[in-house]
Amino acid sequence: MKKIKEEIQNYLDFLKTQKGLSNKSIISYKNDLIKFYDFLKSENLCMTELKRYHFRSFLAELNNNRLKNTTINRILASVKGFIKYKIRFDYKDSASILDIESQKTNKYSPLFLFDKEYNNLISFECKNFSDYRDRAIFELIFSTGVRVSELVSINVSSININNEIKIKGKGNKERIVLFGKICAKIINDYLKVRNEICINDEKALFLNKKGKRLTDRGIRYIFKKRIVEISLSKNISPHSLRHSFATSLIKNGADIRTVQILLGHSSLSTTQKYTHLGLDELKDIHYKYHPHGKK
Repeated sequence: MKKIKEEIQNYLDFLKTQKGLSNKSIISYKNDLIKFYDFLKSENLCMTELKRYHFRSFLAELNNNRLKNTTINRILASVKGFIKYKIRFDYKDSASILDIESQKTNKYSPLFLFDKEYNNLISFECKNFSDYRDRAIFELIFSTGVRVSELVSINVSSININNEIKIKGKGNKERIVLFGKICAKIINDYLKVRNEICINDEKALFLNKKGKRLTDRGIRYIFKKRIVEISLSKNISPHSLRHSFATSLIKNGADIRTVQILLGHSSLSTTQKYTHLGLDELKDIHYKYHPHGKK
């Protein structure tokens, strides 16, 4: 069993050094693989003894623990990644784990803000540093679709005169995000007050009241506070602004592959969840654009 634990650690080191995964992702993989390790230990099994029915028992155990199908699928994906890594070192997948299909999950449409709701969110009057900063945060996510983790990593120097920002996303993959005149003005208004609170030549674009780089947690606190102020009943988060960005693009005619690039998704299937147009909207589009669509 000690050997399996060492192999798991080697795999985690590989994900960090070779694949460039974040510490948050590494912890997630580790937690998933520890569940797999604990199962093998409880069954007194080594990897070479693992059979298909053993692994089925492992999945059944996860189900018995009332884990969601999405969670079980994530654990399955983590184990498959580990198996693929071991195959590189001549391991034989005797349990055919790589052939096991993910469990069915309920499809969902991501929560997003309608234009009126977003305009209401940023309608507060800017009287101080926090107001200018919060509006710039919301507008930058809505205009570029960046993740919160990407947003807090942006430095002032990351923004160029062409309204472009170089972002380092998941897996340390770089991409360019774009924004227009409205966002540019809001950012410039914020920068004027930012420089008054900045200390020790802090490079971060978004600062807390102490003049230090704002954290993910800080962004979520700010968003929750503003949502309460406008009494919005939707259960949304800062990530909902990223959903709003993608939704707006697709509803206004952007093709899904372009949206995929702008969002920094490695898989097109991840982007497809944003194609949640309502039935009335689909009817209008069919009527307007299809040669046989007229009623």
